[in-house]
Amino acid sequence: MLEATLLLKKILGNSPHQKKIDDLEKLLAHLVESQENLKEAQKLSNIGHWELDLIQNSLYWSDEVYRIFGFEPQEFPATYEAFFNHIYDDDKEYVYKAYTDSVESKSIYNITHRIITAHGKLKFVEERCIHKLDLEGNVVKSIGTVHDVTQRVLNEKELELASNVFKYSTDSILISNAKNKIISVNEAYSKLTHYSREEVLGKDPKLLSSGWGDKEFYAKMWSEIANHGLWQGEIWDRKKDGTLYIAYQSIVCVKDKENKIINYIGIAHDITEAKNREKTIHQLAYYDFLTELPNRKYFEQEVEGYIKSSHYNHRKFAVLFLDLDNFKWVNDSLGHRFGDKVLIDVSKKLTNIVSSDSIISRLGGDEFVILAPYEDILTISKLASEIISSVKNPIVIEAKEINVGWSIGITLFPENASTFSLLLQSADTAMYEAKAKGKNNFKFFADEMNTFAKERLEISMRLKSAVTHSLFTLNYQPKYSCDEKKIKGVEALIRWNDEVLGFVPPDKFIPIAEEAGYIYDIGLWVMKEALSALKIIHKTNESITMAINISGKQLEMPNFYHDMTTIIKQMDVQPNKLEFEITETSVMKDIQNIIPILQKIKDFGIEISIDDFGTGYSSMSYLKKLPIDTLKIDKEFILNLENNEEDRAIVEAIIALSKAFGLNTVAEGVEKIEHQDILQRIGCDTFQGYLYSKPLTLESLLKFISEQNKATNEYKTGI
Repeated sequence: MLEATLLLKKILGNSPHQKKIDDLEKLLAHLVESQENLKEAQKLSNIGHWELDLIQNSLYWSDEVYRIFGFEPQEFPATYEAFFNHIYDDDKEYVYKAYTDSVESKSIYNITHRIITAHGKLKFVEERCIHKLDLEGNVVKSIGTVHDVTQRVLNEKELELASNVFKYSTDSILISNAKNKIISVNEAYSKLTHYSREEVLGKDPKLLSSGWGDKEFYAKMWSEIANHGLWQGEIWDRKKDGTLYIAYQSIVCVKDKENKIINYIGIAHDITEAKNREKTIHQLAYYDFLTELPNRKYFEQEVEGYIKSSHYNHRKFAVLFLDLDNFKWVNDSLGHRFGDKVLIDVSKKLTNIVSSDSIISRLGGDEFVILAPYEDILTISKLASEIISSVKNPIVIEAKEINVGWSIGITLFPENASTFSLLLQSADTAMYEAKAKGKNNFKFFADEMNTFAKERLEISMRLKSAVTHSLFTLNYQPKYSCDEKKIKGVEALIRWNDEVLGFVPPDKFIPIAEEAGYIYDIGLWVMKEALSALKIIHKTNESITMAINISGKQLEMPNFYHDMTTIIKQMDVQPNKLEFEITETSVMKDIQNIIPILQKIKDFGIEISIDDFGTGYSSMSYLKKLPIDTLKIDKEFILNLENNEEDRAIVEAIIALSKAFGLNTVAEGVEKIEHQDILQRIGCDTFQGYLYSKPLTLESLLKFISEQNKATNEYKTGI
């Protein structure tokens, strides 16, 4: 008994079935030794003798009866009334009626009931008696026995409890004999495998084998069982209908006191769904959702790995930056659905062309990159030529012929650059040179290709003046609450219209501002301007919150928290009316250092959201650690939501993940009523996009809010 119990504790202590430890321990222990316990109890329990003389009203007890009740003979008057007083209160009526009915019917008396001993201990006893009759047939004496059956009753109750655990457990339980033939399964086993109890009795448990485990796997498993008495791990099994599933399984070898095997017990839990969710999240983190190629993060890790290893193996490689010519025409003329099919088609062509030691990745849109090791530079030229030739003939999709081409820029490590960012930048520059030379062409990077660099330099110089003189403006895009059917907040969006460069998009000047060190001052200006606008907005609607984009570079600055809290206090704005949006990529770049500052911000009362979620590389473990409130689903997954099943599956996965972590969700890029209907159906909390409003100036926003308030009031009053 002790060995089986300790073994079971060892198993369950490390398994995901921890919550069932107590009940399953009872199950295993009693299945093995219940019969031995019962026999042992019978050996240890003596039987007492008693006689009740009805004529003289005297009661005789043997020494064993006194022992059972815990009395010495001189301490207890041997009368029926004294005996009756020590019967458990709830059993007195039952015992009295059973005895009197026995006397009246002159039949044998045999019952089990509870008593209270001299020391207040509860016991179970079994009483039997026969009656002695006089010549006239009247009962004159009752002669009987008292048997202490406490241990037997407790064992039976424990065995019944163990049986219920076995019967009602949600985990599949299988018990086989020493020859590994199934002798019992519970209902959960049948529910999981679709095999009935009758179908598997006497069979070997390997009838569930999927064929996915090799001989080495099973040999190691049985070695663990033989040497340590248990095995735990994940295993592929097959249901009766042929469906494969993944189970987390514990197999224990149960032995008797002589160390002989008497049973094997298997406890299994279906983890297929959890594994599928894990696979989906991993796919989302490291692979492009459309083409299933590695994404930018994966590619960056591989390039940096090659760079590090080059210090000792001196291996050279090229980075090819590919941009699909005429792709914008495909999207504009035939729609995004056709565009997606073109991207899938060309990605398959690229996969078939590149060698096994190369890595191909989709950066986004129609941009692809390839890492290609080489010894002779000619092999890279041949590779680029083959890629261009792969789309020489039109691509046929749904009976439509689509003509595209490749513009390819090539940079070499270490000749042209020695870091990932510089390699990508120089390859991108070479690609634009190829486009400028007539497209459908490839170019190697050269020092004279400075057009891109000059443009960035000019932006950087003009940006310095814009920061100095605060030449930016803010627009505000509303966020719409699905449940409340009203505006719940707005997002502040920076705009820069330079007198020389004209309008410069944020995605063009913000990266330059980060690299040039201007982003911190720009961020403080945005915060002051947004808070000033929020105070004006609150005169129209006090419930509206303000979302402000925060750069990862800002969070890295040691004075950020102090400066941020100082501005908020000076502007007299409640922190709970603010939300900081931080891109997934910027968080993950330095997550260990960013988590503490995010926690301080959250403790101050400001909500935190992860922006553009799904385009980066967050893992579930990091999401659990991050002190965040909201995930914003990137618009790339929303724009074709009604037509693209992959997009819809990813959005559903993100929303399910958010709910699992207790987070809110915001969908960006909601432009169609179909987007709204799908998102609302799968549980998205908040929408943002042109379906509700484009980014507005403060004046236009106040008018928009006023109209929304009026519409809401009219709806409530029924006007």
